[in-house]
Amino acid sequence: MSEVEVFYFVKLDMGAADSLSIRRHATLASIKQRGGEPILETKRVVDTSELDENGFLKEPPVPSV
Repeated sequence: MSEVEVFYFVKLDMGAADSLSIRRHATLASIKQRGGEPILETKRVVDTSELDENGFLKEPPVPSV
């Protein structure tokens, strides 16, 4: 498997004319595809198997109670 960098990112909310911070890590390609800007300080290096089909880091499973 190979490694890839993922980042949190911000995206301009055209309706509110404000930026939204997205609280999921995504690849640079996925961020740019959605019109976002990466927050470089949030970089993580992960294995590509940890990404979903949209380039987002998969959410960890919620533990059952």
